[in-house]
Amino acid sequence: MSSLSDQFKIFHFQELDWLIYFPNGGNRGKYWNYNVLFRNLKRSDQPICQVVLGDLLERPALEGCYPHTVGFYKGSTDEGEGCKPQYMEIRTIHNVDEFWLFLNALNI
Repeated sequence: MSSLSDQFKIFHFQELDWLIYFPNGGNRGKYWNYNVLFRNLKRSDQPICQVVLGDLLERPALEGCYPHTVGFYKGSTDEGEGCKPQYMEIRTIHNVDEFWLFLNALNI
């Protein structure tokens, strides 16, 4: 089990089965430019990778398929496929602006 300081703020895009991990520090400014970790649970052969959030949100699989059900929880990168997260909040988002509002509400 990881310590609290090692935990990420994780967003699970349920229909896509994507996880976006926000680190506890290091990002400043606009969300679009944040460095995050990404895991596609449908592609278990691909490792977790670091991406720029804006680039991820422009991928056709996400951008062209709103609405998305997004669950928020805290955890580590050790969690993934087969993990049943304890969501702290779940929202349906209809566009990227609603995702920004979700991040703001959680003080990300």
